[in-house]
Amino acid sequence: MPTARPLDPTRVERLLLVRPRFLGDICLTLPALDAARRAAPRARVAYLVEREAAPLLEGDPRVDELIVAERHAGPRAAAALVRRLRRFAPEVAFDFFCNPRTALLSFLSGARARVGYPHKGWRSALYTHHARPRTLSAVGFHLASLAALGWPADGGTPRLHVGETARADAARALAELGLPADARLVGFHPGARWPTRRWDPGNYAALAQRYLAAEPRGVALVTGGPGEEELVRAVAARLPAGRAFTITGWPIARFVALQAEESPGDVLPLSALPRAPRPLRARRVQPLPPRHLRRPALPRAAHRRGGVGAARRDAVPSRVTR
Repeated sequence: MPTARPLDPTRVERLLLVRPRFLGDICLTLPALDAARRAAPRARVAYLVEREAAPLLEGDPRVDELIVAERHAGPRAAAALVRRLRRFAPEVAFDFFCNPRTALLSFLSGARARVGYPHKGWRSALYTHHARPRTLSAVGFHLASLAALGWPADGGTPRLHVGETARADAARALAELGLPADARLVGFHPGARWPTRRWDPGNYAALAQRYLAAEPRGVALVTGGPGEEELVRAVAARLPAGRAFTITGWPIARFVALQAEESPGDVLPLSALPRAPRPLRARRVQPLPPRHLRRPALPRAAHRRGGVGAARRDAVPSRVTR
């Protein structure tokens, strides 16, 4: 049976974090990664992630070993992944996903302390400690896994590592777009995986038009992922010619670096209509996950009641980024 016995983090030498997929959700585990490194300064840290999301953490100095898994692995690849985990030999494993596969991988890693969530049926029995979050914050939700071991679980802001190679790649790609040298860039990302998290594309166009009217040097970057090309073009088509540029198909590392880029102008991820009448001001921001460009997620109830999602889709979001 799982136990809540504390574990001294200063004696831990190998630590495994597991969150295989969904870019934004991986980003939201990064404060827990930072807190774990502070709590266990001697530990070598591995992060298990699926191949599609691996570029998000490649080259991150906080991750000593990036263990990359195939989403649809056959028996041979699955066995190789378990051998890789056993070679790393973690003493502690934090499973931030808790699906059947990650629960088994956490167990088979050989970690003597395995942290997951309760009320997951047989999966929960594979963990030695259960995290019991008491917060609506996704960051706090992950930090609760550290608290389950009695470790300090101080909050923080998700921060991605942006290497010089990625910065140079983003600067080159921006230059190829032909942006004005003094442009003040604002990113608009109208796509979303789930329908209940989508904001009407017309609202993005209206928001961009308001920004461009308020900022003479403003330029809108309308971005999208695979399969969102038509949506991106539709939003950009409603904006003044020469002041809107589309970005699709960029590698993850370049897209993240775009948000940290200082040249040719400041970059401000903006995802909500301003409520106050003050003019918008572009400014430098910390590198943020791609989902930061999207409107905030609706409450979980919206996924269960289609009417709630439909009613909220055209509402003005409460979060304002200035």
